[in-house]
This record gives sequence, C-alpha cells and structure tokens, in this order.
Amino acid sequence: MERSDDFSAPRRMSKSAYAIFFVKELRRYISLFLILMLLYVFDPEKHRSFMETMEALLYVSVGYLLLAAVVAFISYYYKKYYIKNGNLIFIYGLFKNETTIPLHKVQSLRTRRGFMYRLFDMKGVSFDTLASKTAEVELILDYKDWNMLLEKIEQQEQVPEEDKQSVEEDVMTKESKSVNDKCILKLSNLNLIKGAFCQNHFKGMVVLLGILFTFYDKILSASDRILNLFIDYVSEHADYTSLSVTVFVMLLLILYVIVMVLWIVKVFMRYYNMEIHMDKAQLFFESGLFTRFSSRFSYDKVCTVYVKQNIIEKYLGCCTVMLKQAFNATEKKDESDVKIYGSNFSGHFLNWWLGKDYASSQTILSAKSGKGVIGYTVRFDIPVSLIVCAVLCYCKLYPWLAIPVAYMLISLVKGVWAARRSSITLKDDYVEIHNGKLADVRNYIKYANVEVACLRQTLFTPFFHRVNLIVSTNGTSFVVRSLKEKEANDVYEYLIGNSRS
Repeated sequence: MERSDDFSAPRRMSKSAYAIFFVKELRRYISLFLILMLLYVFDPEKHRSFMETMEALLYVSVGYLLLAAVVAFISYYYKKYYIKNGNLIFIYGLFKNETTIPLHKVQSLRTRRGFMYRLFDMKGVSFDTLASKTAEVELILDYKDWNMLLEKIEQQEQVPEEDKQSVEEDVMTKESKSVNDKCILKLSNLNLIKGAFCQNHFKGMVVLLGILFTFYDKILSASDRILNLFIDYVSEHADYTSLSVTVFVMLLLILYVIVMVLWIVKVFMRYYNMEIHMDKAQLFFESGLFTRFSSRFSYDKVCTVYVKQNIIEKYLGCCTVMLKQAFNATEKKDESDVKIYGSNFSGHFLNWWLGKDYASSQTILSAKSGKGVIGYTVRFDIPVSLIVCAVLCYCKLYPWLAIPVAYMLISLVKGVWAARRSSITLKDDYVEIHNGKLADVRNYIKYANVEVACLRQTLFTPFFHRVNLIVSTNGTSFVVRSLKEKEANDVYEYLIGNSRS
C-alpha cells in the first residue's frame, strides 16, 4: 500500500508496529499458557517420560506463539488511519468499524515508550477526548510517521466557525498576559525524591492502616473459639503489655518505612527526568525511567491549577503542583493530571495559565469558613477514638490508649487547620479556593471554567446561618463549608454572573 505523507489516504501503521502487537499478545495470553503447562506437568493421573513431557510442552509453546502471532496480525492488518477535513479517522476490526475525531476536540495527546517501543524505535500514541473515559484512538508509530502526523495535527487543529471570534478575543487577552513565547523546565530528580517524600507521609499511613485493618478483619472473621483463645492469651499476658506496645510501634515504623520507600521508587520511575515545554497555546511534558510517558494538551484544556505545600514542603522550600484536566481526559485517572513533585514551579504555571500579572489581580469578594469545618473534619474520628478508648479501658489495656488519644489529637489539629484555611476569594481574573488540613492547598480556577455553582443548606443553617458553597468545573469540584449566608450569597451571585463570560 502506498503511504502518503499527507495522511489523506487510509494507511496502516509501519511494519515494525506488528512486533509491538505481537509482544502485547504474548503478554495477554501468558497466563493461559502457564496454566496449560502446569496442568500438563502436574497431572497425577498420567505418568510421562521426560521426552514426552518436553514434546508436549513444545506443542503447547508453538500453539501459544501461533495464537499470539495470528491475533497480532489481525490487530495490525485491520487498523488504518487518515486525516480528512480536520478529522482523524480510525478504521479497525474485521467489519471495518470507524471512529472519527475532530482534531480540535482532542483533549490530550499522550505517548508511551517502553522497552519494546525503544527497541523498535516506536511510540504508542493515544488520542483522548471528553466523550469517553478510554482513549478513542491508539496508534503505534515510528518516529517518521509520528513527526509527520504531529505536524499535520498542529496545522489542522481548528475550532468551529461560530467560535472563532470569541477564541480570537481570548487569544488576544492571553497574549497580553502570557509569559515568554517558549519556556523549557527541567525538573531535578533530587527534588523529585524530596517532593515524593514530603507529600506522601499520610498516604503511607493510609496504606499502613489498610494493611492493619485487613489483618483485624481476618481476626474478626475467625471462629469464636479462636477469638476467645486470643482474648484469653492477651488477658493472661497483660503484665507484658508495655513491651508489646514498644515492639508493635517498632514494627509499625519498619513497615511504614518500607511503604514509603516503595512509594518513592514508584514516583521516581514514573517522573524521572521530567521535562516540560510551555508556550502560549500548548503544554508538553515527558518523564519516566524505563518507560517514557508524554502528554501534550492545549492551554484551554486545563480546568484547575492546584498548588499544595505541607509543613515539610514549606520547610524545604518546595511544593506540589497539579494541572488538572477534565474527568474523561485520559483512560487512567492518574494520567489525567500533570503532577510536579518537589520543584517549586507554581509561579511558572500560574503565569502561563492566568497571565504574568495574576498576582496583582484585585480582590472583589471573599468568604471565610467558620468553626463548623472543625466538626465536619472530626465527625468520624472522635467517635471512633472514644469507642476504641472505651474498649481498651474495659480490657485494662491502658498503655494502648496512647494510640487512639494521639489519633484524636491529630484529628483535632486537622480540624482547626482546616477551618483556618478554608475560604474562597474572587479576584478580577480568577477564583482562588483555599483549603487543606495539615497542608496548605490553593486551587486556581478561571471564571470561564466554572460549570456549576450552588448553595446548600445544612441541618445547622437555621441556627447559625451558615451554608456550603459548591463550585465545579468539568474536571474538579470543591465544597467550601460553613460560610456566612450573606457572604456566600454574594459570592454565588457573582460566580453565576461571570461564569462562561
């Protein structure tokens, strides 16, 4: 088949793509192959010689390879793509199913380069829109085809005629506020490790508590006899409880360190050598140690910029930044947002998205949360802690009271800080929603990105005249709790009047 460089005629992926499909099918059917091997080798009803066993395994292996080769060939041969009238058209399957994607509707363009991709000098390319939670089109391209296709996409990315005037006005405004035409950010791997460690102590605790609750659930699901024996043993050895607490805490610390190390290794492999390219209209980032991931999306595809700084991050002079896209922007939720750990580049992204004078934008309205946020934050923690304390006192396990008491105090501190931080501020050009518990979190939203704003009363509204304000975009949703009714109404009216403007 003749391969046109302008992508005007249907074309298959390059022949090297077949090797990638073949490897994918081998991985897909490997479990079936192993099960058949185990069933044959460990069949107790048949006694075979070594040569008979090797011959049978050879047949199974050949069948496995042939199955993967045939399925890979079908996947490769019956997939074609081309560009027509500003649309990417993807033809696939025996019955020639067809998917059409307008190029200006592409939410993000992601690539993947694992070991096999690098070996054959290929890229896995995914085109995502908001119409589905999965990638509508996935192609495996060599660098020549990838570069030509990307150039074609950039030439033909356009908007409907009726939206051109408003977009041109938006571009003019954006150009007057943008940073330099092009900016390249290279993130330090040392900062990456530092940021991963700073941010995820509480994630590590969640994982650890999940392991402990699973173990606790197994104990409760045991028979009454085993449970009674366990209780009797604890009662009999109550004199040694202090030693047990010490050992228990040490085991928790060791397990927690292991969880944290595994988490940091995961983050390091995913975001290793991250490089970000920014210009007035596009953002491109690439990262990964063994598998290189990349994503490219437009300036107007971002719905929220999230900046977080906890106590440790503040001390080390770093923060966590996320550029949030729409909910259906990518197949995997953890790939839908650009995450920047450690390096304090929040100013670069806010300059890029809000304009370089965003910091001088005047405050129009603001509303601060009240003490009701404390009650909402501790609504489950305090009752659970008190119940655990009562049970421990009943069993006379007094040294163990330190755990629920410490948890209760931490919960109260979280509640106080959540109430102090929770607020919403309306600026001339954007909305800033301030939240977080032990970490200081600021979310930046443009008025044009606000999809839904609503006020919600609670059971305590008639007594304290406090309400909740909900602000949602197409990719994020925020609840600012316990606002004064009048202030919340003023903010709500202004949001309604300026959204989609």
